[in-house]
Amino acid sequence: MTTTTAPEIKQRPRHERRLREILKVSARVFAEEGYEKASIRRIAGELGQSLSALYHYVRTKEELLFLIQRETFSSLAETLVERLEAAADPEERLRLMVENHVGHFVRHIDELKVCAHEMESLSGDAYREVLEIRRRYFRAARSVVADALRHFDNDRLDPNLATLNLFGMLNWIYMWYDPERNSSAKELADQIAGLFLYGLASGKALPRSGRGGKEG
Repeated sequence: MTTTTAPEIKQRPRHERRLREILKVSARVFAEEGYEKASIRRIAGELGQSLSALYHYVRTKEELLFLIQRETFSSLAETLVERLEAAADPEERLRLMVENHVGHFVRHIDELKVCAHEMESLSGDAYREVLEIRRRYFRAARSVVADALRHFDNDRLDPNLATLNLFGMLNWIYMWYDPERNSSAKELADQIAGLFLYGLASGKALPRSGRGGKEG
């Protein structure tokens, strides 16, 4: 599948609403069954429409997966830039970044699970496009983490590894988060940001070691 002809989300309002509904249902089905086992026939059935009607919006199951991941990470990256524009303090910027990530995925928990597990199910141009968006988002987050490290005068922690560890905290909330039993998204984000920031501050006492790590 190439991405040059994939349907864009920003289209006519009625078409846009329906496509977003399709992606929402598809994310739930992929999260429940896994991408490989999920069938496009079940997705159409859950939407209450025929396969031919669904194919009016997307051509393949992989295109659904591509659109879910592209829209998820594009939205995260765009809203992060917007939220950081009004903040200069490094601690506040990191808190805003965590709040942006947690808030988005608490509202879209199925999409989080799909993005965490199904990146390798994409191929070709679709994989490369989503990978570039994810890398752009990671670089923006790493810049925020690096600023926080400088703020704490901490040159012993590697910004790359610190950012990867932060995403490790953020991206597994779908395993346990229950909105009826756990804290609100805002409270959860505050706790994660606090744990991470205090770790950056106290990390100055760690022994110096080799640096490394790849982008997620």
